[in-house]
Amino acid sequence: MAVRLRYLSHELEVPLGQFVIGRSADCQLALDDPLVSRRHALLTVRSDGVTIEDLGSRNGVSVNGLKIDGPRPLSHGDRITIGGQEMVLEGMPEEGVMSVPESIAFGGPRSVARTARVHHNPEGYETREDFWTDYTTPGLGPPSAAPNPQPDRHVNALTLIGSVADKALAMGRAEEAERILQRSLNDVLTKAREGTMPQHDLAATAAMYAAKLATATGRGSWVNYVFELYTRIDQLVPGTVVDELYSAVRKVKALDMAMMRSYTESLRTRSGSLGPSERFVQQRLEGLERLGGLK
Repeated sequence: MAVRLRYLSHELEVPLGQFVIGRSADCQLALDDPLVSRRHALLTVRSDGVTIEDLGSRNGVSVNGLKIDGPRPLSHGDRITIGGQEMVLEGMPEEGVMSVPESIAFGGPRSVARTARVHHNPEGYETREDFWTDYTTPGLGPPSAAPNPQPDRHVNALTLIGSVADKALAMGRAEEAERILQRSLNDVLTKAREGTMPQHDLAATAAMYAAKLATATGRGSWVNYVFELYTRIDQLVPGTVVDELYSAVRKVKALDMAMMRSYTESLRTRSGSLGPSERFVQQRLEGLERLGGLK
């Protein structure tokens, strides 16, 4: 059985090695919680067990309601509290499930690329494929069957923190939702600007949350976000995002149309290569451009 953290309504797969939890974007799991320190706790997964330790945080780490002092062995079902966040450890490492050599996973020689993979969990969060760059010698890269480069692990936590943002949006707390999402959304766009293309699902998730923020806050900058992201990754904005953008454009206070016009114009130049469903989305985008022009 693979090791997972159940956090909110999702499961996050934890690979063999050291897994830092904290508020910093450099952590494997970044929690947007003022009670969480930048590097709060260290989860260590070895072939013979799992431990957690406090990294000198302000508010400490609790396991099953008791604050820990030093490394603490964990068992299946243990409840871990970090700041105001609670997560549950599920599964324990078994031989053959996590076969990355421990000399690689724990900072030893890195001359051999990792070849083992763990199955994706049902929701697709944080599979071991995300850790290629950690476990291979810089410049060698993974074997030919390796997946495409992945966004960093903080970006991959977007869906996790999105669950919290959804609750804030449902309660009408637009500013709180924006604070929760902003760093992760900016990470996605920054990487796209640098030429690191996010996976399709991640881009769609980021765009949808940006459109929701535009609707909730009335800020046209979030509409611009969607069109800049999809211009840079050179893909068609998903139809579900376009639907949300119609609501957003009607509510934004001001809208800079330059990015939207540039994007829709680029679609017109290649409309002949689009299929029927894609042309329908293109027509919806052109209608959105006309609606935005009335602002």
